[in-house]
Amino acid sequence: MPPALGRLGLRLLWACRYGRFHAALARPQVAQARLLKAILAAAARTEYGRQYAITGRESYREFRERVPIVDYDDLAPWIERQTSRGGPVVTPEPPLVYEQTSGSSGRQKLIPYTRSLLASFNACFVIWAYDLLARGPRFETGRLFLSASPAFRQERVTPSGVPLGFDDDSQYLSPTIRRLLGPGFVAPPGLKAVTDPTAYRLALATALVAEARLEIISVWSPTYLLALLDFITEHREAIGRALAGGDLEAGGRRFTFAPAQAARLRLLRADPIPWDQLWPALKLLSCWTDGSSGLFVDSLSRRFPGVLLQGKGLLATEAPITIPLIYAPAPVPLVDEVFLELEDEAGCVTPLHEVDDGSVYGVILTQLGGLLRYRMHDRVVVQGRVERTPCLRFIGRDNQVSDLVGEKVNEAFVRDALRRVFGDAEAFSFLVPVAAHGGPPHYACITDHPAGASPARASCLEAELSRAFHYRQARLLGQLAPVGLVACAAARERFEQYFLGRGLVWGDIKYTALLVRPTPGEVAAVGLVA
Repeated sequence: MPPALGRLGLRLLWACRYGRFHAALARPQVAQARLLKAILAAAARTEYGRQYAITGRESYREFRERVPIVDYDDLAPWIERQTSRGGPVVTPEPPLVYEQTSGSSGRQKLIPYTRSLLASFNACFVIWAYDLLARGPRFETGRLFLSASPAFRQERVTPSGVPLGFDDDSQYLSPTIRRLLGPGFVAPPGLKAVTDPTAYRLALATALVAEARLEIISVWSPTYLLALLDFITEHREAIGRALAGGDLEAGGRRFTFAPAQAARLRLLRADPIPWDQLWPALKLLSCWTDGSSGLFVDSLSRRFPGVLLQGKGLLATEAPITIPLIYAPAPVPLVDEVFLELEDEAGCVTPLHEVDDGSVYGVILTQLGGLLRYRMHDRVVVQGRVERTPCLRFIGRDNQVSDLVGEKVNEAFVRDALRRVFGDAEAFSFLVPVAAHGGPPHYACITDHPAGASPARASCLEAELSRAFHYRQARLLGQLAPVGLVACAAARERFEQYFLGRGLVWGDIKYTALLVRPTPGEVAAVGLVA
């Protein structure tokens, strides 16, 4: 089939899928009921479903009465059993891959990805892409960068032989879409085989600088892109030499590029680098823009004036939950792909179509990959509607998690890390996230331990924090700077002043190892500079 005809056929298919989604938005209660029926029919074939006597014929009321709301730690024994011996323990279909993220206490979570769950991610992409083609910028070159996340890990498969993790975001897409979009992807062949972090970033950065026709950049965290831009600035000489000669040796591999023209090399030498001139065709930046990621929106906007900066909505490892649409007041729930319940601050759980505008809720997810009534620990606010479907804007994680760049550091995990580093000595230590401007954010540990600020102890704390999968990934990718140690005899007093400033009285102050989402003023109050 000629490529142009294939693209036309694909766009017609996308239009049909978009049409079905838009029709579902007009009747969210019906769409959710139909979806729940399909999910429960599949869950009835799993050990987990049989544990709760799921038959596939349950009403929503029966479903919520039988199936408890769970966290990952509740599901961990079931998932571990499935990763060890296979079979339909949690998922009705065989997992194609297990994606990794961080769970409570910082330990690794494994989320099973089945064909049906991947189809939900694919539907999310199709609806988003069609909306952009219909209402967004006019794309011409088709050159795009989808964030690539290097493995940097030893384990590649589970004991039952299922692969661990995707190498880049394109693998969320169907083979048909990958084939048609493939020629537009900006990533050098062989990049996936590079395991050294610096060599990986050098090859990727050189490939991006080499592509003057780049139109779309799609990453998860804005800090991922900002870290890449900082890397390009710091390594501009090596990148310039590679582009002038047309090849690069990195990580034991040779990458080739079309030799750059002198005018392009001059842009790379400018201080600061004019990013909008380096990629003059850029029309879309897609990344997280809500919650803590909102801190970095201005930094990207200043670097790329005139480029559409579009938030991703709530896209989690567990499932795609909401999607941005050009005309919507806030990201729109994927009502025909994920079943959603919302939990208010009093613990009252309600179905999606019954939520109140302006109210804040926690998200409880039921999806086609086998997770039933799974508490996401994500908080959203209801902002308007599309048709009759409430729109949900992500506002942050729950009160136990710090999430500057997607690292999801948990308070219990930090508490254990500090205990391992400082022992049980009479010392007062706590960790503060510092969203510094002019560089990547980092964590700072304030301690009154006598040897608290030694380089050896700082290295030990860094190793402990790196036990968390996403913290380690963020460090290797340059999204987070190393943890800092601050020796302070008045550590306890500064901790107490922090909470007094938040309106607590002396008797109500409880120790926590991690201060979550402090304002710049609060960071300064504990003796740090944001």
